[in-house]
Amino acid sequence: MRRNLTRGLTALLLAGFPLGSCAPREAAADAAADTAAEAAAAPVALPAVDEPRRLSVMFFGAPTANGPHHDPITRYRVLKKAFGAVGIDLTYREDPEGALRRDVLAAFDAVLLYGNWAQNAPMPREQLDALIGYVEAGGGFVPVHCASACWGRSPRFVGLVGARFQSHGGEEFQVENVAPDHEILQGLEGYRAWDETYVHDEHGDDRQILQVRDGEPWTWVRRQGEGRVFYTASGHDHRVWDMKPFQDLLRRAVLWAVGPDRAKLLDELGLPTLEQEAVSLPGYRQRREITEGQKPLSPAESKKLIQVAPGMDVQLFASEPDIVNPIHVAWDHRGRALVLETLDYPNNLQAGNIGHDRITICEDTDGDGRADRFTRFAEGLSIPTSMCFANGGVVCTNGSEMLFLRDTDGDDVADERRVLFAGFNMGDTHAGPSNLRQGVDGFVYATIGYSGFRGEVGGVTHQFGQGVFRFRPDGSSLEFLQNTTNNTWGLGFTTAFDVVGSTANGNPSWYVTHPRAAYERAELEQPRTPAADDNPLFFPMSEDIRQVDQFDRYTAGAGHAVYTASRFPAEYQDRVAFVCGPTGKLVGSFELRRVGGGYRAVQWPNNLFCSADAWTSPVCAEVGPDGAVWVCDWYNLIVQHNPTPSRASAGVDAKTGKGNAYETPLRDQQHGRIWRVFPRGSADDAEPDLDPDAPASLLAGLDHPNQLWRLHAQRLLAERAARVPLGKSEFAALEQRLTRAPASIHALHLLAQTGGLTPGHLEASLRAADEGTRRAALRLAPAEVARQRYVVDGGIDAAGRELAEVLVRLAELPADEAIGAAVYASAVRLGSDLFAERALRDAWTMAARAHAAPVLAAAAADGRTADAPVAQQNLLP
Repeated sequence: MRRNLTRGLTALLLAGFPLGSCAPREAAADAAADTAAEAAAAPVALPAVDEPRRLSVMFFGAPTANGPHHDPITRYRVLKKAFGAVGIDLTYREDPEGALRRDVLAAFDAVLLYGNWAQNAPMPREQLDALIGYVEAGGGFVPVHCASACWGRSPRFVGLVGARFQSHGGEEFQVENVAPDHEILQGLEGYRAWDETYVHDEHGDDRQILQVRDGEPWTWVRRQGEGRVFYTASGHDHRVWDMKPFQDLLRRAVLWAVGPDRAKLLDELGLPTLEQEAVSLPGYRQRREITEGQKPLSPAESKKLIQVAPGMDVQLFASEPDIVNPIHVAWDHRGRALVLETLDYPNNLQAGNIGHDRITICEDTDGDGRADRFTRFAEGLSIPTSMCFANGGVVCTNGSEMLFLRDTDGDDVADERRVLFAGFNMGDTHAGPSNLRQGVDGFVYATIGYSGFRGEVGGVTHQFGQGVFRFRPDGSSLEFLQNTTNNTWGLGFTTAFDVVGSTANGNPSWYVTHPRAAYERAELEQPRTPAADDNPLFFPMSEDIRQVDQFDRYTAGAGHAVYTASRFPAEYQDRVAFVCGPTGKLVGSFELRRVGGGYRAVQWPNNLFCSADAWTSPVCAEVGPDGAVWVCDWYNLIVQHNPTPSRASAGVDAKTGKGNAYETPLRDQQHGRIWRVFPRGSADDAEPDLDPDAPASLLAGLDHPNQLWRLHAQRLLAERAARVPLGKSEFAALEQRLTRAPASIHALHLLAQTGGLTPGHLEASLRAADEGTRRAALRLAPAEVARQRYVVDGGIDAAGRELAEVLVRLAELPADEAIGAAVYASAVRLGSDLFAERALRDAWTMAARAHAAPVLAAAAADGRTADAPVAQQNLLP
């Protein structure tokens, strides 16, 4: 391994390794053998039959090890679109140990099974008991096609399905209805398609056959206990699944399987009729003029078409006429929601950046979860996109400017309006600055699209576009961090303050490797932010999707808020980022998995939020002070900005406006909603009652489990310390928090910001058990202190992102024999893992270049390279 490593040492020092591939899927644990006993399964408590609601169905699939011919996830995507508007929520699972449990099944009205599971093996006893107990208690079971080939050595499962797969051929055919009066088949349109010609054995004698193929039983229903089972052999591939009659068959099957009492709940909900009206809507997916569009719905009716993640609830916080076109929401230190509304977007640009847009303070004064007091904090804004809090006011994007707004007399109306700096190009209004976020280091972080920036900040001229930057909240300095892959609308922080984000087109998740300054120091070309995702298809619950590119993907990916509170279940906390897909009417969930010094973002098939209402357009999803995720619903039939279609592509002519978006009267300026998503039955996070004039309240706020409150507490303490120096007791309180993560991260930065950080604090924190604390100390410590900790005192013992940051800091020091030996040793230890991820690879290359001669000397002493002198000569200035 060392021989292979050092053979490429010179090339690595000069240019770096190619990226490697991700780790394979973990293998599932072996299932326990089924005893096939006829023991009765314990009943399962099913969802209550109490109030009108949508139906909830688990789509239970299987990993696609058998290739695309039986690919559950694509069938789920098709059916989710078909079922959304008819009131059936689909939730995807493919983990039998986690899904086929009594407590999990109890949340669903029915289970639809499609996938290849253990044809020649028994079903694990606990899973089988749970599934049968669920059905016998009244749950619906809808096995489809290859489901009859699953767990063929479990007689109880075969009996539940009604038969067992034996063999098949394949041809085009149409099945024959033999029970046309059954409620599932009444009036059902037939279809002809190619499918596998299933033949079964182990036929049950308690079935009612609904359809046959050449005399072979094909579709049937049966009862077991209080439950109902529907099976059809149709559905090999998308030649069947994409057909409306087949989708209708499965819809009817679900409604029958859940039973009349549960089906009645959906009837009582009263799904809205999606009325259409004549429109002229050019372009989009069809590349032709669309002549009909859905009419808008009231918030109450629109809510009936919303699905949230399993175990979650959704509640309306605010809507028109109180707010319209909400593009961003942020919360002050009192927990009040400030909502940015932009009526001028996209083409109504105003001279002097004085427009019709505004910031509204929305308050819930009676504690019912709904805003009931609305105060215009600021008006006369021009296409603002985001805001954050600083220095007693609000920093806000505003056309070509970065503004500071402040209320100086306590009436909640900004009477101070000051330009911090200017230079944002407004040639394209959806490609400017956005995603302002307060950082732990005292900077404001932000993104920018391809319109770019050219201006002077703090006496320094900057020019950049399409990337991530940060600036001091007083506008005194600015630093560009890294270019992104395309138009950029998403930014987020983990608890340890890794910087992640999303772009508008085909790259919904990326991460920052290292700041541009680190690459310039090493004379190394900085890459664009590496993609953490693989440009995945998304999972809308509506067929009324309009896109001009990146079809069925995040063509308008916006936001990348990491869940950094504790109200959501543990699997979300500091692990899941929320990315809005407004063209798909959804907020997707991406699990961030560590790879080297960066991330791999894996999209969950179950969105946090999605809707079948064609007007719903989530453009912002943020973690609120209550621990809920707040969703800004732009609520517009048309949400994409460009391109402007031509007559050749769309059959009509369209005009491009001043904001580089096509002109259309369908851009609505009368609607907008804000929704809150939270675990069902959970309480709001407690508010810490932060008082800017009471340091004790702010110090206590550093311990809050919600990062939003910790950042407010840190900011207010730092701003107060600039006016009134901290006393001994406050410093002592900060020191106490150095051992309590994640408060320790904020405490370290506060000590640095207020002049109280000592070498002792750093040395102790560099050895903390918490990685985030060590990394915070590493960023604040002098590079020589990092050398002492990670080189002299036992070698580089870090891994992952911490190792990457250690190497970047060591690259700041002059060439050093001990560092060179440690850097070489780290490469030997990592082996091929060094190649697998860009941030770690680049960090090692920076350190190796800074200490080239010692690194090569260590390699030569190890006897693994013959060309050290040549490499050394090439590396030296």
